[in-house]
Amino acid sequence: MGRFIKFVCLTLGATLSLQIALFTHLWAFTITEVKSFNEGPYNFKLEIQVYGRGSFQKGTAKLSSLKIKIRNERSSSEALNVKAIRVYSDPQVYRDLDTIGYAISPGKWVTKYYRLRKEKQIFMSSKGFIAIHFGKFNIQFSPRDHKFKEIHL
Repeated sequence: MGRFIKFVCLTLGATLSLQIALFTHLWAFTITEVKSFNEGPYNFKLEIQVYGRGSFQKGTAKLSSLKIKIRNERSSSEALNVKAIRVYSDPQVYRDLDTIGYAISPGKWVTKYYRLRKEKQIFMSSKGFIAIHFGKFNIQFSPRDHKFKEIHL
C-alpha cells in the first residue's frame, strides 16, 4: 500500500509540474496601477486595470479587457480632454479602443471599461503599451513594467 501512495504522489507531482511548464501562457493576470499627474493647468489621477492571459516576459500576453479611471482634481483650472485610447501590440502597430473622445470637468471622474470579445482580443508583445491621448500630451502605460510615461507633444 505504501508503494502505491508513493507512486500516486509522484505521478501527481510530475503531472502538475508538466502543466506548469507547458501551459503558463494560459494563466490569467490582472494589473492595477494608479498615478497622479500634474501637467500644465491639469491635476488628475489615472488608474488603469489590465486583464488578460499569458505572460509579457514571453511575449504571449493576450489583452481581454481594460478599465481606465480618470479623476480631474478640483485644483485643475480646465476640463481635461481625452482624445483617444489605443493599445499598441508593438511600438508600430496599434488598435483604437476609443476615438470619440470626452471631457472631464474639474472635480469629476470618468470610468471607461473596454471588454474585448474573444475574436477581438489583442496580443501584446513585451514592448507593447497602452496610450491615452490628451490634447497636448500623451500618457503611456507599459503592462510589462507596470510603469507610466508622459510624452509631451
